[in-house]
Amino acid sequence: MKLQQTKVMFFLLALISTLMFQPSEAHNTNLCPTTAIDNVPGCFDAVRKAAAGDFRWFTEVCCKAVRTLPDTCLLLVNPGQAYPTNIFRSICIGKFPPLRHG
Repeated sequence: MKLQQTKVMFFLLALISTLMFQPSEAHNTNLCPTTAIDNVPGCFDAVRKAAAGDFRWFTEVCCKAVRTLPDTCLLLVNPGQAYPTNIFRSICIGKFPPLRHG
């Protein structure tokens, strides 16, 4: 192998190694605390199922807990699957509409 090829090969090896061990920007996302939904039995499972399209497991108590989640974070429901909380809020509003006073 020529000297130029060897240099290029070592450069590429160093570049690939650096990229492999560099932390991903995806890990810097703002994830929601799950304490509110963890405190309601079955709520976190209901949220996971809702993320897969099955909304029937949401209870009114679970939806109250979902409504307490911040707007500015993502809810991690499965490894690699984080969703904005407004998706679950919208499901809850559709299932349990707020009472109208008037």
